[in-house]
Amino acid sequence: MNHKSIAAAILLLSLTLPLVAGSAGTTGFEILRLEPGARGAALAGSQIAVSGDLAALYWNPAGVAGLDTRQGSAGYLKHVLDFNTGHLAYAQPFSNIGVGAFGITYFDYGSFDEATETGQRTGRTFTANDILLTAALARNLEGPLELGAALKFLYSTIDNYTASALALDAGLIYHSPWSQFDLAVGAYNVGTALSAFLNEKDDLPFSLRAGFSKPLEHLPMRLSGQVDYYPAEGVQAALGGEFTLSEFLQLRFGYNTIGIDQRVGLDRDTLAGFSVGFGVFWRRLTFDYALTSQGEVGFLNRVTIGSVL
Repeated sequence: MNHKSIAAAILLLSLTLPLVAGSAGTTGFEILRLEPGARGAALAGSQIAVSGDLAALYWNPAGVAGLDTRQGSAGYLKHVLDFNTGHLAYAQPFSNIGVGAFGITYFDYGSFDEATETGQRTGRTFTANDILLTAALARNLEGPLELGAALKFLYSTIDNYTASALALDAGLIYHSPWSQFDLAVGAYNVGTALSAFLNEKDDLPFSLRAGFSKPLEHLPMRLSGQVDYYPAEGVQAALGGEFTLSEFLQLRFGYNTIGIDQRVGLDRDTLAGFSVGFGVFWRRLTFDYALTSQGEVGFLNRVTIGSVL
């Protein structure tokens, strides 16, 4: 494959990745924005201030500090355009140190027909995929504050071309004394590209985030909200609600303002940015499902299975 062909392939993926990650797509390594967990997706990505969930490895590493037992999880996400992704995660508390967590996410873009710069197919196919490794350490400071950081390494391939990046997430959660009103802030994707597919290295999708989480007084519901600031793109906001119907079942919903960017003027635009889902708990197992709308592009289905080990 010559440089013009690989440039066309990279351009194709750069146009479709914003659909995958729900972003404006003005930076590279868009997969770093992806939330693979079903619970967070059902709540539209408004979970920065929620602690005690293994998926906090992705939305705020400080939240891993709320885990007091070993836990594992596995998830699958079916994308538009037959893109597929899966993840595995594990967390374990360590005495006098904190809670350590590790995750691996694999993204498969499928196979593509190779063509010349004039559009002539060569009869050869090639593949593209990402592998994201995440390692986090979080600690409760014996009070209302939890701190955490996660180091991420991303390795991407398109045919025989590769690119890689190293990034750091850091966050904190403050459990205030005011009616369980929790606050959180964090900085995400602080880092750099280590190598590029061709000559120019892409910028990482750096963001600053802040949010809250609070159980309502007269409803069995936790409300959560989050604001994300991307210097190159502006502000996105998300709001989610989680109803606890019993010790075995939760219902979830959310809305993210990224839905405004996903509108293209067609009928299904009204659903863009909305998400729903549920969680089922049985003994030591949890099952989470999320359905998120990308407007006219379609819906994404996420499933996560977790267990106390």
